[in-house]
Amino acid sequence: MVQTETFMPIILGTDNNAYGIARSLHEAFHIKPTCFGRGNLIMTRDSKILNVIVKHFTNDEEFVNALNETGKELKKTYQHLIIIAASDQYAEQVIRNKSQLEGLFDVPFIDQELLTSLTHKDKFYKLAEQTGLPIPGTQLITADNYHNFISKFDFPIALKPANTTEYLGLHFDGKKKAFILDDADELSSTVDKIYQAGYSDTMILQEFIPGDDSHMRTLNAYVDHNGQVRMMVLGHPVLEDVTPNLIGNYVAIVNDYNEKLYKQIKNFLETIKFHGFVNFDLKYDARDEEFKAFDVNVRPGRSSYFTTASGYNIFAEVVNDLALNKPFTETVAAKADHLWLGVPKKLAVKYIENDKIKAKVKKLIQQKKYSYTLYNSLDKSIKRNWRLYKYYHQYWQRYQTYFTNKENL
Repeated sequence: MVQTETFMPIILGTDNNAYGIARSLHEAFHIKPTCFGRGNLIMTRDSKILNVIVKHFTNDEEFVNALNETGKELKKTYQHLIIIAASDQYAEQVIRNKSQLEGLFDVPFIDQELLTSLTHKDKFYKLAEQTGLPIPGTQLITADNYHNFISKFDFPIALKPANTTEYLGLHFDGKKKAFILDDADELSSTVDKIYQAGYSDTMILQEFIPGDDSHMRTLNAYVDHNGQVRMMVLGHPVLEDVTPNLIGNYVAIVNDYNEKLYKQIKNFLETIKFHGFVNFDLKYDARDEEFKAFDVNVRPGRSSYFTTASGYNIFAEVVNDLALNKPFTETVAAKADHLWLGVPKKLAVKYIENDKIKAKVKKLIQQKKYSYTLYNSLDKSIKRNWRLYKYYHQYWQRYQTYFTNKENL
């Protein structure tokens, strides 16, 4: 039996992903993890399985001071304080201030130099090419060439920022996390808006890989302090969020297995000497039968509870590594048959476009092999249940408003 005084996970964030991470650790070790953030969102509010600490900070200095203040108090009780970031912003904030946190906390994160190579998409694509990780056909748009830029790919094409941190602070009409553009005029007007809004870094233009959401994959991994990949879990997203500012987030995932892809990811992570949690977004290209990597995130995926729900608790691995000192034995490459949902199950069945996938999702639902991050039999109350019902039910209106059929693109 693990003595809970040995460690306390500090989860940065109070959103859906933070709750899923906390729930995973609660299930693995029967503890109440700490969620630390600027506010208590509905996902973690009134929860019985975690504790929330709210601090007010607006910059790195205030963040470090607030986190260290919390850490010093918790250190009176726990030997190991393990930081886990639930969002890109928190992950990058930890990495920027890693040297000011390492004495008090266990900080399973890469350094700033590698972060820059991974989070700036133009640099990531170069790194992927060097290590044999397939990527889509790509062109770079800059502040210098956007006025007369010409795509070498057939339309439709995909457009997204290389620097997501800078892009996040922009405000302009029609802003999206990523764009699918149908012609040269739409490309020209979109990049004009982006650069005129103050964006100064590179935009990524990519060939649009044919197919609907069922061609997407998401992979979560944990790499220990010795650079060993302890666990990889592959998910097959079958439906994406259609809300304009949330496009790219998944709302239905079925577990998947692909030995070749697992080997490619493992080689990539070991080659670049990664450490910590990582998440890849990929899409299957039927033209050459390869999975093409779009993004890599230095934190667990936003739907990362699907790993635990399917029987592979990836968050237990960071505790085994840093607090319990369990040695690496082998890389676990997950293989399971489970459905994770971030929307009502009837909505998922209605909007999934691929008939084969729809049939599989129906079967998993009939077999009761499905789960939600926030619906938790160990974490119920009248207030919480009502909030969660409203949270999930709002997706009906979103899909009625924004859904577009993409299967013929």
